[in-house]
Amino acid sequence: MKIKCAACDYVGEAAVLQKGSRSKEIALWCCLFLPGLLYTLWRLSSDGRYMGCPRCKSAQFRPITRREWKDLKRQGALKV
Repeated sequence: MKIKCAACDYVGEAAVLQKGSRSKEIALWCCLFLPGLLYTLWRLSSDGRYMGCPRCKSAQFRPITRREWKDLKRQGALKV
């Protein structure tokens, strides 16, 4: 899905991002087995994922139509 980010003005493809942090996940695995497993499963589930801007990780974006994308490409506003 092509997007325009409201936070950083990124224009391009959206990315599937994970909630939470990798360092917290590693710490939970090192200290305790069960909380680490539950945290990892949550991050991999649909509740732990969201579509967002790959540059600033924000979920505040607007989908761009095919016509807008072609206009931006024709104007040279994209680095594609």
